[in-house]
Amino acid sequence: MKNILNKIAVLGLLFVAFSCVEAEDLVTKNVAAPVLVVLEGTEFDATTGVAVSGSFYELDKTGILDRNVGIDSIPVSGLEVKVFINQTDEVGTLTTDTQGKILFQNPWSSLGIAQPTSGTQIRLEFTGTYNDIAFRRFHNVRVR
Repeated sequence: MKNILNKIAVLGLLFVAFSCVEAEDLVTKNVAAPVLVVLEGTEFDATTGVAVSGSFYELDKTGILDRNVGIDSIPVSGLEVKVFINQTDEVGTLTTDTQGKILFQNPWSSLGIAQPTSGTQIRLEFTGTYNDIAFRRFHNVRVR
């Protein structure tokens, strides 16, 4: 019995020793988002539909070490933003104005909710590409 336990312990230690391999790269690249996305509007009446406003900013970090300057937010104009539901169903394409703002307006029916009732919610995905770096921002909206 003691020999069997010793063999199991040795096999367990060997398994642990060889399974702990240090990975040099992450499975997915960890890339910082190219823009700051600020979305407003989460609850809407069943009769009015959805109206989410968004602001898109590029962060200028050149003055990060100077407490008098800090990080500056620069509006991103002319940025194409696509809106999806269920990760694959595109429900809109918008372009930011000179202030880096968009307004996404759609009725509940176009978002797949034929009869909106209080508490029903759906997740919107705002996606785009800036400086050849893709970004995605999730935003939940629900019926008031």
